[in-house]
Amino acid sequence: MSLSVLSTDPNPTKEQLAFRNKELKKYENVQYGNDDGIELAWAEKAFAHTQIYFKLICSINCTKLKLTKFDDELYHQFLVSFPRVKIDVIDEEKLKSEGVKRRWRAFCQLFEYHIDDYNFGTLLRLDCKEGYSESNTTLVPRVQFLAIEVARNRQGLNMCHFGSNPNPAVEKKEEKDSGEIEEKESCKDEVEKSEDGCKDEVKESEDGCCKATEDTTSSPATESA
Repeated sequence: MSLSVLSTDPNPTKEQLAFRNKELKKYENVQYGNDDGIELAWAEKAFAHTQIYFKLICSINCTKLKLTKFDDELYHQFLVSFPRVKIDVIDEEKLKSEGVKRRWRAFCQLFEYHIDDYNFGTLLRLDCKEGYSESNTTLVPRVQFLAIEVARNRQGLNMCHFGSNPNPAVEKKEEKDSGEIEEKESCKDEVEKSEDGCKDEVKESEDGCCKATEDTTSSPATESA
């Protein structure tokens, strides 16, 4: 598909212009971090998306993963627009700078009529080798997320997650619970051994006392004989 189809509509209607202006205002205020309150509200909804996406790159070969029907166009246009941008580890300060925001705004508008919810707030990992966490995410428009993640996948940068557990926190909790159970079982065994030892000592003590009593009882009879 030619990249020409990705250009903005040359003859938009009044409704399209009104919608675009409304979306651009939301895009500027929300997607680039100017309104923290709205950003937090959007982040909650975006979190569900992160779980689905991270499970995908953990379970399949990401170099063959297709995120949209415009992946080829996204990747090509990204290489043209941002040929020297480092995508394995993203510098959030540079990403949020005014100059870079303007370039990304123009990039996202290319896909305005071709990708659903093109400017929906989406959580992007800053370091592709790490999972989603508060310190490793930033909120970006959906097209920006798609462009960067398509590039990461095609360059094999997300392959480090293939076959790994998408929920390491759950795994750690299970390991912790398992360790606590083993510790409890170990303590139980120690208590049982200790109780058995005490029982043996008591029995030995009782046997010794009985034997001493028998010896004492039999001594006078031996002397009189």
